[in-house]
Amino acid sequence: MPDPGNRPSHQPGHHLGQNSTTGAPRQRITVRTLVPARKTSSPAPLESASPLDGLPSLRGLVAFDVTVRLGSMTAAASELDTTQPTISQRIRALEEHLGHPLFDRQGGRLILNHYGETFHAELAGGLGKVCSAVTEARRKVHKPTPRITIAAGAGFAHVWLRPRLERLEQDFPDCHFTLLPIDRDEDPQMQQADIAIRFGPPLTGDHRDTLVVAERAFPVCSPDYARRHGLEKGLDAEALSRITLLHLDMRDTRWLDWATWCRHAGLPVPRLDKAFPYNNFPLTLNAAVNHQGVALGWSHVIQDLLDNGSLIALTPHISRDRHGYRMSVRHPNSAVIQPITRWLTREFSGLEIPGPSRQP
Repeated sequence: MPDPGNRPSHQPGHHLGQNSTTGAPRQRITVRTLVPARKTSSPAPLESASPLDGLPSLRGLVAFDVTVRLGSMTAAASELDTTQPTISQRIRALEEHLGHPLFDRQGGRLILNHYGETFHAELAGGLGKVCSAVTEARRKVHKPTPRITIAAGAGFAHVWLRPRLERLEQDFPDCHFTLLPIDRDEDPQMQQADIAIRFGPPLTGDHRDTLVVAERAFPVCSPDYARRHGLEKGLDAEALSRITLLHLDMRDTRWLDWATWCRHAGLPVPRLDKAFPYNNFPLTLNAAVNHQGVALGWSHVIQDLLDNGSLIALTPHISRDRHGYRMSVRHPNSAVIQPITRWLTREFSGLEIPGPSRQP
């Protein structure tokens, strides 16, 4: 019996013979050592190249452009506030970056070669656009905001101009507007305003005074008040005797009051002791809108209230020669002011109220 201690060792890769105990043929086994496969690293993703990566120095491009435009490095150095050697170095660096000379150097002379001519033709337009973009950006940042003062009568400013102020600011976003409600023409602020809108006849000796809307005055009331008092056909002597007149208590001959309006309309002057007085025009209109009586209205002020149905216009209409809203412009040739006055004139153009009118 073989000595167990002398049993042959089983080595990897060796073939084994018969079984030492039973004498039966041993199973033939081949042992292989498996070596783990190496991990193959995936290639690093390529970074997207920036379009700016291949650009040379902007200083070099500018030095080349100015040198070609002025014809010498010395002149270019003077314009760029630097030295001639600096210009030369920048152009040399540009040529090295491009891999080709831009000039033929003949002694002390520089002659633009064909490559330089082609490159400059393509470069000049691009630099011009860059300069324009920078100039425009700086202009927007450093440009002062124009402050425009518009002075107008308190009633007109409140009823007509103030509702349009937001649209005016939207159409002229670079301007800052100040609205001054002033009823006295002799007020210094009215005279010093950039744009003054006043009512009445023309001012003596004021050549800047332009009529923008002729006067047209007529009675107004709410549709409900007109129905309840049978005023659909207008005012006559009988109607004047039974309605409530809303009276604007202003000692200003520029404006029509009920007595003056009735004389111009050929109607008897009613007893004004029954007229309810108000001390400003917006309050008078508000009372008419709220069915409290009949007020005098002017087409240039109440257009919006007529358009939205808050008020209706009664006949007759009265117009006085040379009376109306007039616009004075302090600096009529200003490039800032002119578009604004055109804007206001267009707004005024829609204020004429159709209907029969009487000239006094």
